[in-house]
Amino acid sequence: MTDEQILKVEALAVRFGERQIFSDVTFHVCRGEFCCLLGPNGAGKSTLLKTLLGFVEPHTGTASVLGLPPGKAGKRVGYVPQLKSFERSFPASVLELIVANLRGAWPITVTAAEREKALKALAQVKGEKLIDRPLAGLSGGETQRAFLARALVTDPEVIFLDEPATGVDASGREDLYDLLHAISADKFLAAVMVTHSPAAIARTAEKIVLIDGTVRAFGPPGELLEGGKLFAMMGLGKSKDPHAVPEEG
Repeated sequence: MTDEQILKVEALAVRFGERQIFSDVTFHVCRGEFCCLLGPNGAGKSTLLKTLLGFVEPHTGTASVLGLPPGKAGKRVGYVPQLKSFERSFPASVLELIVANLRGAWPITVTAAEREKALKALAQVKGEKLIDRPLAGLSGGETQRAFLARALVTDPEVIFLDEPATGVDASGREDLYDLLHAISADKFLAAVMVTHSPAAIARTAEKIVLIDGTVRAFGPPGELLEGGKLFAMMGLGKSKDPHAVPEEG
């Protein structure tokens, strides 16, 4: 991790009509840093992520990713969406899913070089055996491996992950957290992950942003997790299963 700020957010605000989603959001992420984006349901976490990806226009404020406006850094940015946003019966293979991101268009045929790059990306997530599998036959954990490989195949400098453990069973989650931990240890690749999971945060977080209408807390986990106050602010009491908390739409 370096002091190079590859993600900068200044006084960002998003409105949908008369509804204020969030306002005055300010934080930064440095190269090689793994940032967990937390908050109660409906706080605007996924909307903030989509704004940083260039899918949503801010009402006021500014954001830059790798020194460029959101959505302009191309393949230098990777994205892993929520599983629930993906049609699991889509008739395609893991290879086609990954190569589509590499090529920027859905492949009719796949070259030997593209297959080699897809295999390399799958190796990063220990999923080489999935390459020719149909997406419709994958478990939740296997599907997330495929999408992680899809995001990593372009050798991005920053990766955005939206609740990657949603829809993944308990054993698959542990494997996923191992993969995310490896990303967290990368000194070049930065990551921003929306999550409710204390387990994911414990394995990955080098910085935490708590958003609820605005930024309520920002800093390293050692300062923010003491005494469980942060999870109480998120609405995650000790009696609740953090994996069962539904994500906002």
